[in-house]
Amino acid sequence: MPPKVSIIIPVYNAGEYLRVCLDSLVNQTMTDIEIILILDKPTDGSDLVAEEYLHKDKRIKIIANEKNLHIGCSRNVGLKAAQGEYVGFADHDDYCQPEMFEMLYKNAVESQADVVVSDYCDENKNGINYFRFPTGLSEEEFQARMFDALISGRQSQPNVRTFDNVNVIWNQLFKREFLANNSITFSDNRILTMEDVLFNIKVHHFAKRVYYIPEAFYHHITNGQNEFQNYSYRAIDKVMPHLVEVFDFLVKEDLYQHFKKSFTICTLKRLYTSYRNEVRFKGILASFSFFEKVRSHSKLREILNKFKDNPLWKNELALTKRVFLMIVSK
Repeated sequence: MPPKVSIIIPVYNAGEYLRVCLDSLVNQTMTDIEIILILDKPTDGSDLVAEEYLHKDKRIKIIANEKNLHIGCSRNVGLKAAQGEYVGFADHDDYCQPEMFEMLYKNAVESQADVVVSDYCDENKNGINYFRFPTGLSEEEFQARMFDALISGRQSQPNVRTFDNVNVIWNQLFKREFLANNSITFSDNRILTMEDVLFNIKVHHFAKRVYYIPEAFYHHITNGQNEFQNYSYRAIDKVMPHLVEVFDFLVKEDLYQHFKKSFTICTLKRLYTSYRNEVRFKGILASFSFFEKVRSHSKLREILNKFKDNPLWKNELALTKRVFLMIVSK
């Protein structure tokens, strides 16, 4: 019989963290699982660690990519191989509470949910921050507010209950049939960034039922090697196609008019963050190339022109972003 849950973990250069991650998975209180390790051409011996665990636990499966695909496409490889009724994800340098997948699966089955969402926490050298969602809402309101927050793209807020904490995927469990029926996969993050945000947008639009558990099971480790801390994550050449894909999805699903304001403000904020990223890593001279790329992009200009049609929206921007809008829209 197929397992109840498939857990997909792309593995690159995880270093010392991989053993902690795998120990937390093989010691889950739910034993009817499969653990799919996608070896994405690691160069630090992570593949040897994976092989070691393979020989110790028959629930582990290893798939070796022929070339480095990065995390988005590697997760898709795992989705194709997964046999579980539900699917979860973990990053190779994080770990889970032992009861995580038992609790998520139990609630998924009992509520007949397409998706189960839980809280999570972030660990760094300064301690632990908890990222939680509001409680006391109906399932419909929870899902609606989560989707709105995904489109708005606001920065996550630790240690408060807010829907700004929505971008990640590893605090959730997804019904595999639901993902397949709606053709929900990850974008290629060699081409665009924030593939997890796009995945979540599609999930929380198409899901018929989303169930929330107000407990934190997943421990995300911030160690200086995370993808979101690299230049590539906020590089303008990857941010632009991300924004276009979200825009096209909203238009295709007839959602754009409803979310026009949220998405327009989000677009400007993401461009501003990308601009700061370019200057930080490449220097102030990178400004010229940055502004030329944005101004010459027809869809980005179309989106930003909504500020001209709705000048009151500018009042919701900080002064720095209003100045940035004035420059980037020239």
